[in-house]
Amino acid sequence: MKRILIVEDDRLMADVYRDRLRTEGFAVHVAADGKAGLEMFDSHKADLILLDLMLPQMSGVEVLKAVRSQFGPHDVPVIVITSAYIGGMVQQAWEAGANQVITKATMTPKLIIQLIQNAMDSSTETVRSGSVDGWEEAENAVVDTNLRAKFLNGAPATLAALWLSLRALVTEPKNLAHLRELSTRVRSLTAAVNGMNMDRIAPLCAALEALLRDLLAKPRLVTASVLLTIAHALDTLKFLFTHSDSFAWRHPVRGRIMVVDDDQFTRRAVSSALKKVNLKVTCVDNAARALQQARQSRFDAILLDIELPDTNGFDLCSQLRSLPQYQRTPIIFLTAHGSFEQRTESVLHGGDDFITKPFLFTELALKVLSFVARSPLKPGVAADSAACRASGPAIFSRRDLNALRQALLGSLDHEWVRSALQRN
Repeated sequence: MKRILIVEDDRLMADVYRDRLRTEGFAVHVAADGKAGLEMFDSHKADLILLDLMLPQMSGVEVLKAVRSQFGPHDVPVIVITSAYIGGMVQQAWEAGANQVITKATMTPKLIIQLIQNAMDSSTETVRSGSVDGWEEAENAVVDTNLRAKFLNGAPATLAALWLSLRALVTEPKNLAHLRELSTRVRSLTAAVNGMNMDRIAPLCAALEALLRDLLAKPRLVTASVLLTIAHALDTLKFLFTHSDSFAWRHPVRGRIMVVDDDQFTRRAVSSALKKVNLKVTCVDNAARALQQARQSRFDAILLDIELPDTNGFDLCSQLRSLPQYQRTPIIFLTAHGSFEQRTESVLHGGDDFITKPFLFTELALKVLSFVARSPLKPGVAADSAACRASGPAIFSRRDLNALRQALLGSLDHEWVRSALQRN
């Protein structure tokens, strides 16, 4: 009997792989961190390793290097599973001797079985692809409905835990332990939704994971604006998890976005950030062209700079709102200031949200996705998902969200005043 070692810190996903592999006749051992995985490999001498890159104790790359110091790719195949947002570590995994690297966005239990069987049959050639032997990515994979039901039954507890982690971070934004806890929980959620073919939710989770990774690398970037974006993303996740239609969508969000900004660098930067999350972007540099594009095409969200050469963003927003097809389209202001007065103006002229410059590209991508992911779904429809019917911790309420938002807006005012004083 062939022996497989799974090194994965996400308990749900590890259980999924273990149970499926055992039904295929493999002997399976599971380790929850890199150090334990290496120790288990030394004691059990697995025939193949299924290895996550992001692990506690030791990273997946470190584990892979240790294995390759004893056994080559032909002796012990190693299949690496990872997030699409950590390209640097993916390259390191290839250089360390991975037989295959597959992103969690393309990974399903059936695809894993196919990859392992191929590796067991022949490990003479590495494959850098999200599909193998005609297996397409998530679109054609069949997900175990019992597994999905189990996951959805635990969704309220998952969302409640995310909310508590965010609230703790808002209370103590300089406490890295809160940031790490939130990041770990989101990473686990991302792996789960990717593994269960939840294509509408997966991009939002992946974008949130990427933003938190940036914040862990540079904790000074944890601002009230960023925390507001995270809170909005969690609210969108709650909406999607408790909306039956969200699971019927077989394709990720692919909205069309218009960016209106007279600064060429900003347009390029915003366009690049949004294209990374598979959004189509049209950029214009003035209000007249924006109105022309709006009449000719249909956009799912619009990003407006407040300071434009021929008018201001507030007036342009009002003009867009006068068009019947844009009365409910999300409009997000790009601003160098986050003052109370500008926020008030944005609301009075029909804006939905704002993001302060300079902003993280991952923050911008997450904010836009949070709006676009809701757009085809109508709120107020009775949900039929297991997440709604399950008992357990209460998901955060609208009152909770508003209270947190008010606290963050107050912090944002203080940040703006402080930065203004520093400029003067």
